[in-house]
Formats: sequence, C-alpha cells, structure tokens
Amino acid sequence: MSASGRATERGIDGILVLSKPSGPTSHDMVGLVRRLSGTRRVGHGGTLDPFAAGVLPVFLGLATRVVEYHMGDDKAYRATVCFGARSATDDRDGELVPSGRPGPTRELVEQALAAFCGSIEQRPPAFSAIKVGGRRAYQLARQGVAPELAPRTVKINRLELVEWDGSYPERPAAVLEVECGAGTYIRSLARDLGEQLGCGAYLGALTRTRSGPFPLETAHDLDAVRAAAAAGPSFLAALTLPIDAGLEGLPIAPLTSDEVIAAARGQQVRPAQRPHLEQGATVRLTDPGESLVGIGSWRAGRIVPQKMFVPPLPAQGGGAGEAVAAVEGGEHVEPPLWYARAGVPHEVVPGVDALRRETGRLYVAIGVFDGLHRGHLYLLRELRHAAARAAARPAVITFDAHPEEVVAGLAPALLCDPDERLVRLAAAGAEVTVVQHFDHSLRMTSYGDFVERIRSHVELAGFVMTPDAAFGRDRRGTPEALTQLGKEAGFEVTVVHSLLLDGEQVRSSEIRRRIVAGDLAAARRMLGRPLSVTGTVVAEPRPLQAAQLRFEVPVVLPPPGRYAVMIGPPWQTGSPAARADRASAAVVDEGGLWLEDILGGEQPDRLRVVFVD
Repeated sequence: MSASGRATERGIDGILVLSKPSGPTSHDMVGLVRRLSGTRRVGHGGTLDPFAAGVLPVFLGLATRVVEYHMGDDKAYRATVCFGARSATDDRDGELVPSGRPGPTRELVEQALAAFCGSIEQRPPAFSAIKVGGRRAYQLARQGVAPELAPRTVKINRLELVEWDGSYPERPAAVLEVECGAGTYIRSLARDLGEQLGCGAYLGALTRTRSGPFPLETAHDLDAVRAAAAAGPSFLAALTLPIDAGLEGLPIAPLTSDEVIAAARGQQVRPAQRPHLEQGATVRLTDPGESLVGIGSWRAGRIVPQKMFVPPLPAQGGGAGEAVAAVEGGEHVEPPLWYARAGVPHEVVPGVDALRRETGRLYVAIGVFDGLHRGHLYLLRELRHAAARAAARPAVITFDAHPEEVVAGLAPALLCDPDERLVRLAAAGAEVTVVQHFDHSLRMTSYGDFVERIRSHVELAGFVMTPDAAFGRDRRGTPEALTQLGKEAGFEVTVVHSLLLDGEQVRSSEIRRRIVAGDLAAARRMLGRPLSVTGTVVAEPRPLQAAQLRFEVPVVLPPPGRYAVMIGPPWQTGSPAARADRASAAVVDEGGLWLEDILGGEQPDRLRVVFVD
C-alpha cells in the first residue's frame, strides 16, 4: 500500500484518525466523514461517549473490512476523577448526589489505585449500550429499571495519578493516566475507586490519548478535515492512512498473480512461497507488487481468504441459491422463499440423543445458521451434493441458544426468528434438522465424544465444513481433526471454501454490523433477502393506531428512524411460508419497534415485519 489512503470513484479507501471534540457522538463523527468524503461505507473503531474527546479511528471504504482486527486493541486515556459525589451515569452528565463524606487525600487515592491494576472484575455502567434481554441497558435505566449487568474481566496495564486538585477538600479531583485492554469502562473505574474510598466518585472528563496503534499526536481535528475536504478528495485522502495501517504485526503471505485471482474467488490457495506460520495465524496477503490484496488465515498448508480487496476475475457466479429482494413495478416486494428440493419431507429432532436408526444415513453440517445468509445457503448446497454422492440424507445440527450466550454470557442479537430459521433450513434442502440444547456440559464435550454421540444413534456418512469451522471443547474439532477421526471411524469430511461477496467473506457478525450501522442495502446483499423480524403485537395508547412489537429473543434492528416495511404472518414449520404483502411503516426508537396503522379490525397476535427501505 501507499503511504496514505486512496481516492477512488466510490470514495476514499483508508483510515482517518480523528481528534474527536467533546459533545458529538461517535456516530455523528462517522456521518460527518461520510458526507465530507462522499464515501458510503464508513465506520469507527471504538465508541467514545459524547462528553469524551480524543482519538477516534474512522475507517472508510475498503478499510471498513479491517475494523474487526482493531476492536481488541489496547487503549490509553487521560481521565479526571471527581470525588465526594455519585452520579447515576457514573459521569458528569448524570444527576450528582453528594456523598456527605470527606474527600480523600492524594496519598489515599494513590494507595487505592494498586487494587485496580492487572486483571480485575468490573461491572459495566447501568447507562451503557450493553444489551439485556434484547434491550440496551441505558434504555432500561432511563425507565427506572436497574439492569442486571454481570461483572466482566478487564485488564488495566497502567494506572497513575499525574495531577491533583485539592482546592476544595470536600470535592477534590485527580487526573489519571490509564492504559487498558479493550472493553474497559473508565466510568466504572471512577465509580469503583470512589466506592473503595467510601466517598463516591464520578468521571468529570475523559480524553482518549491512544487507540491501538493510533496516538492522539497524529490525529486530525475537525477543522483540518473540513479544510482538506473543501480542497478536494485527493487532499482529504492524503490525511488518511493505508488500509493495513496498524496491522504491521500480522505476518505477510506473498501470492503470485494466479494465486491472487484464486483467492479473490474465495478459493483456498497452496502458495508457491510457503510461509513459516503457526496453524490458524491471520496473515496479510500481498500481490507480486507487494500491495495489500486481502487478509486470510493459514490452515493445513493453505491460505484461506477472509477479506479480499480486489474483485474476483472472472466475476464469481451465484451459488447462494436464493433470490435477492427485488423492486417490481416501482414497489418493494419480498422475494418468495426459494425451495432447493420442493416436496421433500423435513424432520425436526429435539437433540442428538433423539436421533434413531430409522432416521437413516446422515451427512451433517453443524452451526448456528443465524440468518440463513448466502454463505449458509452456499454451504447447504454443498451439503446436498455431498449427501447425494454418499447416498445419505442432508442433515443440520443447530442449537436452541447461541453458544456465545454460554461462553461469553451475552448472546448476539439474532438475524432470524428461530421458527423462521427451521423453515429456511427445510427450504435449503435439509431433510433432518437437529435442534441441540447448548449448555455448559455441551461446551465442555470434546469433538470426539460429540461425534460418537451422533454415531451411537445413526449411521454417519460425513461432515461438511468450512476451513475455519470448529466445534467441541476449545474448538478443537477442526476439519483436519475430523478428517483424521473419520479415517478411523469410517466417515468423510468435505471442506468447502467460504463464500465471498464483493471480496468479503459473508458472515453473520458482518451482517449485524451493517444493520446496526444503517446499511440495510449491504446487509440485504449478504442475507440474500431483506431483513425481517418476528414478534408479538402489543397495543399501546399512541397516535396513528400504532402498536409495539415485542420480541421473545434479542433481534437486530437498524438505527432509530422511520422505515417502509411489509407485514405478514409469522413462519412456522408445517405451514406455507407466506410473503409479507401488507405495506406499513415502522418506527425504531429507544423503546423498540412500533408499527403504524395496523390495528384496524382484529389485532393479530404475532407478525413478521420485512424492512424494504
């Protein structure tokens, strides 16, 4: 890459390190950069509270594809902690309540800091964006409901008192230099420090002085950004860093021209120049001119592409097997459900242990399959083909809860209603769907024991997996491990490359990010259809005969705003998958999702809502 980002016809590709002022939100900064740069795809690398200032990396164009590699970066802050009062929000924006206790001395504060260094348990602020039961914690807090937020392990690498203001002994203030890992709340640090000293405390000011490899000294203020944008796209692009800035720690895997073309199509590559890397290592992919062309992983002697920054040549075919949402006659229309094998019976089994010999010989794919996006549909197409070759039935093992709920204590919001997921799995050609209960016991089960549980009930023909797939304790059930086990146990493993769309691997996490950012068009391309949610209708005394949609499980919603939607009946196994065909409007706000003008006549219990605009 060059020393800076690039201005292209679609906008700018690069990383713009901003010096955010106190006041605007991080989302405001993204919107400003989007307007000034003329770049549609823009995101940031870590939220700053509105009152906070400092480093905010903003990623433009192709650089948005590397945001995930920066989300775990360490941060550094300069924080002002005010003692002698407590705040509901743990910062100066909340209502301050004096503690009535004398303020601490500088010496007492310095002694107390030692307890907060290293790995500590920290409870997030009540007014935070963490989701609790599908609602943001701050939404519950504003309604007077105290959200139950479990403590999290965070790491503080450095904590030093650098300035002290004792002008008002009852309300002294300390300026702290903090270096910490991702996910650390400085507001919580101020709160907990005050509680330990018995006098209460809150965060009075905060400046982020470093975000990963990006220091405040190299950040650009808004005046400089506006001036560069006024001078022209090339001047603004000159302020940006290349896409791989800050990723210098990732090793480089050089590819030949033919290997670049293959990787851009999503194919695994055995590079002519074999790198010396650890299994699973993330690598930067470069072309013969040493320019960055993508990011991949090293597995079993192959490069597995994950993010590609060059277009596939020739353009990759469909393969997803599902129609994308269309616009017919100027009206938004939900595409009909496409059936890979119409009329084939679909059997839903409540767990692996409920399988029976009469179920038949099975070829299996294991996964959450949240959203049944185009990547999943491509995998399931390969499952059907592998099953046909092995004279077996295509089967899917999915879960009744997202594994992250057990592993991390917080499940991501779902892209697809669980009942709708079963319908879509059947349409994609799965003859058997096993809904396995996921709990701590299953998490600790080795892949070998889990495979043996399957084999004890049915004849196992094989597995279909992507190169980065894994299951079992510590995710040791990789394609390589399963292949070796299959040689001994008599089943095969088919490994298929991940589907790339516009050079990027189609993943549920990326679709969620696009929806939350408001880019529903990009999310629709990855899903292969418009976003849909299913919930229970709750009548509320609001104008325009509006009704709220309540969700039994957390769902992904776009940013607050008014959206054109189509509504229809929910999908359930054993019933026709009716298209949503009633036009309406939905309002997304902090309280959830509201539907306008639907309460004329008999009120339905549940509705399926499809976002068409």
